[in-house]
Amino acid sequence: MELSEKQKLLLQNFKELLIYGNQEVAKVELKRKGISLKKKLLFFMMGATQSYAESILKLITPSQDHPAIYDKSALVLVRSLTENLINISYIHACNTQANAARYWIDFLQDTIKFANRYKSLMIKYPKAQYPDWDLAFGYGGTDPRNINKPEDWDKFIKKIERQILSGQKRYKLPPNAKLPDLKKRCIENDDYLKAKGKLNQWNSLERRYITFYPYFSQIAHLTAPGLNTFIKSSADGSITTDIDSPPSEIETIVPITYPLYLSILRFFLKRFDAYNGQEIKKYKDISKNMGL
Repeated sequence: MELSEKQKLLLQNFKELLIYGNQEVAKVELKRKGISLKKKLLFFMMGATQSYAESILKLITPSQDHPAIYDKSALVLVRSLTENLINISYIHACNTQANAARYWIDFLQDTIKFANRYKSLMIKYPKAQYPDWDLAFGYGGTDPRNINKPEDWDKFIKKIERQILSGQKRYKLPPNAKLPDLKKRCIENDDYLKAKGKLNQWNSLERRYITFYPYFSQIAHLTAPGLNTFIKSSADGSITTDIDSPPSEIETIVPITYPLYLSILRFFLKRFDAYNGQEIKKYKDISKNMGL
């Protein structure tokens, strides 16, 4: 697979940014005490961002042994990065820990939903009637933390419920407090920026959600429109499956991912007092020509 000079430069710029980001993130340590929930969440969100961004680079970089790129697989990860940006922005779209608490408690509430579903599955397919079904949940072997029977879930669920009540009390949230859906999180962030006079088309999450996110979601969930992106029509009218992609897709993926990753990295470094404006400047200059 032959790459143009433009495509080579895009990949090289992206690689250099990721190397810089990896080095800077590695310097930041999370203290075990005295750290806000916002910072704890941001720390791990940045770790996920770094991992996904580096994976995207691998997916769109052809090698001598494997001269192919996979733009659609990369876009699945771009979708995750976009959602990560939305969540980070929502969590910080207030002057308290309330949004961070809603985000974290939603995870606990979702854990209870999972536990109840798993318990129902165990009841539906009891070991006595389905001896070949192994529905034990946990750490494997004879670990005492394993959940082997439907009633074993009850203790686990009560533990999570106590954590939810504790979080609601600590962060002064009402019992019915819920995490807004993704679009509402975007709007809440935009309203927060608008109130500060800082909202523009480039940092509007509602704009990003409406214009880009649905396309990424179609590919991630492989709905009919998503599957349609894998159809390749030939001049003779025949149809084949488009498994990999032409190098021209590098010119689409990098301009989307570079500014997205840089935005999260800059926010992270600023929050952890590790931001170096002089070092970041060259990446910002490159990003200005890629903004979407």
